[in-house]
Amino acid sequence: MAGNKKKVEKKVEKKDLTPTKAGKPVNNDYVAVEYTGKFTDGKVFDSSKGREPLVFQVGVGQVIKGFDDAVKGLEVGKSKEITIKAKEAYGEKNTKEVKIPKAAFQDQSMIKEGLETEMMTNMGPMHLKITKVEKDTISAVLNHPLAGKDLVFEIKLVKILSKKELEEEMQKHSCGCGCGHDDCKDDKDCGCH
Repeated sequence: MAGNKKKVEKKVEKKDLTPTKAGKPVNNDYVAVEYTGKFTDGKVFDSSKGREPLVFQVGVGQVIKGFDDAVKGLEVGKSKEITIKAKEAYGEKNTKEVKIPKAAFQDQSMIKEGLETEMMTNMGPMHLKITKVEKDTISAVLNHPLAGKDLVFEIKLVKILSKKELEEEMQKHSCGCGCGHDDCKDDKDCGCH
């Protein structure tokens, strides 16, 4: 779940997910949640099933606002299904054109007016529609792939992490760059950059 919010995930061992803090999370708490994200027609677009729970800091913009707000209202061990309107998710569809240097594309032979493609940016995935091609730049409309869509999430608050648990998890599962991969030896080895 990224959007223009940077997605921050850390691996957490399931055996380590016994609740240590009861109640509902508040801003700045770190939580572990299991979730399934669906479109309003029921089609699943993302899920933590088969993966470790998503760990993030509540109330600081690491996940979309509607998801963050829903987690704040949950008690440990409880689940809920929520519908998040596009405005509180990845926003409405953008129609404003931006100029992008052609040099930003590795394969410039693919650049043509009308092209629609997905690309990874420092803000997460973006849908790109090229509207005009000039000598050194292109004009394009950029959107998150989920922009303009109402989303349905099933969310279960698995745990509110204590400060000690958070420190242990960050040491166990971080190469120092914050990617959450436990196989990185250092920032240079990390495939996230």
